[in-house]
Order: sequence, then C-alpha cells, then structure tokens
Amino acid sequence: MARTKIDQQRHRKIYPQMKSAPKYFNQTNEVETHLVAFSNEASKTLGIGIYTYPVVVITSEDSVNAWVSSLVRPNNGSSWQLTINTSSAYTGNIHVHIAEANS
Repeated sequence: MARTKIDQQRHRKIYPQMKSAPKYFNQTNEVETHLVAFSNEASKTLGIGIYTYPVVVITSEDSVNAWVSSLVRPNNGSSWQLTINTSSAYTGNIHVHIAEANS
C-alpha cells in the first residue's frame, strides 16, 4: 500500500537535537487535465475549477514555447482564470495538468 502522508523535512538522516518539526502533506493523485486547441493564436484563456492553491503544468505537442502568463481568481470567486501564451501564433494542442498544492 502506498504512503499517503509524507514528511517533507526528512530528506536525510538528521540527529534528533537538530531535527525540525515534521511538515506533513496528504498525497493525492487527483489531477485535472485539459486539452487546449490553438488555431493560429498566441494567447488563450481557460476557466479551471475550484482550488485553494492550484499548481499548473503545461506542455505543447510541437516545438513552441508555452507558458502561464496569469492565473487569477476574478472578484474572489471560486473558479480560476488561466491564461496561456505561446512564443508565436500556434496551431496545435497544449496539454494542461492542474492539481491542488499544499497550503
């Protein structure tokens, strides 16, 4: 059975008098995925779900640079707006993976 609770402070063996208090986080495998289609565009905005601290990873299928230019929660609402930019006008797909981070 896999561990679901991991101590982030335990990277190596530390003597007890030098050890910090453990910082635990619950490991989950819940990742939301999206496939964003670009059609001769350099920027695209996507509405993502309800997260407290979202972590976003994007990957392009072709050799084009893609990055997250903004990730905002408009008007303190519950959903987030993700804006993806590319280095040039691009026709193809961008894969987006979104997960919840630690608080």
